[in-house]
Amino acid sequence: MVNKLNSSSLSLKQLSERIQSGEISPMDLTEVCLDRIKKFNPILNAFITVIDEETLYNQSQIAEREIKHGKYYSPLHGIPFSIKDILYAKGVRCTVGSKIFSNYIPSVDATAVKRIKKAGAILIGTNNLNEFASGITGINYFYGSSKNPWNTSRISGGSSGGSAAAVATGMVPISLGTDTGGSVRVPSSLCGVVGMKPTYGRVSKHNVFPLSPSLDHVGCITRSAWDTAVVMEHIAGWDPLDETSKRKRVPAYTKIIENSTMKGIQIGIPKKYFFDHVYSQVENLFYDFIETLGSAGSIIVHNLDLHNTGRYHRVWEEIRLAEASEIHMKWLNTRPDDYGYEVRQMLVQGTKVSAVDYISALNTVRKLRKEFLSILNYKVDVIMVPTTIIPAPRFDEETVSIDMNTVVETREALLQNTILFNSTGLPAISIPIGLTKDNMPVAAQIIGPPFKEEKILSIAYNYERINNSSKGLVSPVWC
Repeated sequence: MVNKLNSSSLSLKQLSERIQSGEISPMDLTEVCLDRIKKFNPILNAFITVIDEETLYNQSQIAEREIKHGKYYSPLHGIPFSIKDILYAKGVRCTVGSKIFSNYIPSVDATAVKRIKKAGAILIGTNNLNEFASGITGINYFYGSSKNPWNTSRISGGSSGGSAAAVATGMVPISLGTDTGGSVRVPSSLCGVVGMKPTYGRVSKHNVFPLSPSLDHVGCITRSAWDTAVVMEHIAGWDPLDETSKRKRVPAYTKIIENSTMKGIQIGIPKKYFFDHVYSQVENLFYDFIETLGSAGSIIVHNLDLHNTGRYHRVWEEIRLAEASEIHMKWLNTRPDDYGYEVRQMLVQGTKVSAVDYISALNTVRKLRKEFLSILNYKVDVIMVPTTIIPAPRFDEETVSIDMNTVVETREALLQNTILFNSTGLPAISIPIGLTKDNMPVAAQIIGPPFKEEKILSIAYNYERINNSSKGLVSPVWC
């Protein structure tokens, strides 16, 4: 059975159905995932820590016995998962991608980790990331950089780059990550998988090391919209231990999306800012995606006119830098040499953001959120843009050429289309929509109203059904 089981070609939905029916066992799947980690992780550097095999097999055996005796908790029961190495897991080293935390072992689980374990999932290890999640490339000077499965000379994206690479290659079906400026959606886009950033306050951040509390979100990376929906059903919900958590009912996402259609969906596409300097192949694939959606029903597309687009990046950056510097002030003063150069420079830059500028940025964010709430309440159901304006760049590309006349800094190009939805806290999902001519993934981002994740999940799910792409994009190298 193990030899016939390929975790890179099966979605979570397919795996869970086979586990529930007894066709495969949690032991089988755990063994396959471990074998793939042993084979591919030395190349991709997606994991920092892998839990010892004896512990994993014991947990798999327990799950197998429970399922056989009719104690089937959820479609996550017996499914291996990983976490970005910034979420705490009891007894498992959490480095936060840093030298400072290189030997830290939490005594408790993050709420999101606790909830997914309660649903029966089995933690297999922790994924590589940018130092302190402070980056968008997946480059880490202490633990090595995670690489893109489609072309190992290119970045995975970050900061949840190890998570995206692990899911893209079937080392795990699910990974939990964090997203402060695009850190779930960007690597998902570059690696050809599905990345979900829920509404701010939808998923608890308790016992997750913070980068910028006003912007941080806990999300997930999977192979399909259905997979994302079932993960969200189990990690979302109010947590009294997280002061930003909201008392909002968690819908039955999987049932909602399975019964959804595209008929009459109003889609808003903002040309200004989000399509500035976009790589031509990305733009073409995005409009092919819109055309494919149109084939499923009477969707209505609106061009949106936005205001204050020139402030999107600046206000996000001022909040992110100021809050990160405040968190790290003690270590910045006592252990400055234990930071990588780029992270230390960003933290020093954050100390120079004045209180006036920080408060002004927060006020601007409130205005931006009000504008987008008005659009989503009265004009359209969802907003759609490319997730990134470029495909994955090479490791040595500090700038990227969009066309003959336009050169953009790589970091800014990767962040351009995602940061606003951290500032405004709106839910956003990134889904793969095709490949460039040199076989690099491209993704579309779907943004919805607060606490209406089912809207964006439904559109993603219907697109996968139309496009027969519920298994995501799979590079033949890793099959």
